[in-house]
Amino acid sequence: MSFVFGGVRGREDPELAAGNRRTRMHYARDVNDQRALADDRPTIRRGRNWTWLGLAVVVMAVLGFAGSRGAEDVPLTADCSTVGIGVSSSQVTAGQPLRYRLTGPDDVDYVVTLDGVPVRGNAGSTVSYTSTAAGPALRLQQCLSPTLLLAAPAGDGPHELTVLRVAADGTTEQVATTTVTVSGTR
Repeated sequence: MSFVFGGVRGREDPELAAGNRRTRMHYARDVNDQRALADDRPTIRRGRNWTWLGLAVVVMAVLGFAGSRGAEDVPLTADCSTVGIGVSSSQVTAGQPLRYRLTGPDDVDYVVTLDGVPVRGNAGSTVSYTSTAAGPALRLQQCLSPTLLLAAPAGDGPHELTVLRVAADGTTEQVATTTVTVSGTR
């Protein structure tokens, strides 16, 4: 393993080293390279093994931290008969991510509103929204949504996160609600 950590470099051929030096000096005289002519010492070759090891450690650390970000799921049990909404915390700071999750029958469209205004929670490409008159609607898969992200609203005090069921004729019915307290508005 000495080759990994810059151990013995192997034998250097003295004739080859002298020939390379003579060629370097010959080229330096041809192009009048004063710096190369003045510095007649052999170049020191350092291995880059420690650099590669350090780079590998940094990459592994970044991947370790990036992979642990998905552990912030909102704990909510799937219930295919009753609609429910769960939030990661009932108290959030304004502008910070508000994480929420929905449960209920998966053959119905749902619209989520924050203080009566339809919102679209972000879960990457795992959720597809359809446009309805009530706002962007989503369907649950296996009676549970992924964790959805929404920026907490500005304005201190209680804010209502509501789930509306959208009927086939476009009418809505409030089926679940929860209150989130926001603080930290400047």
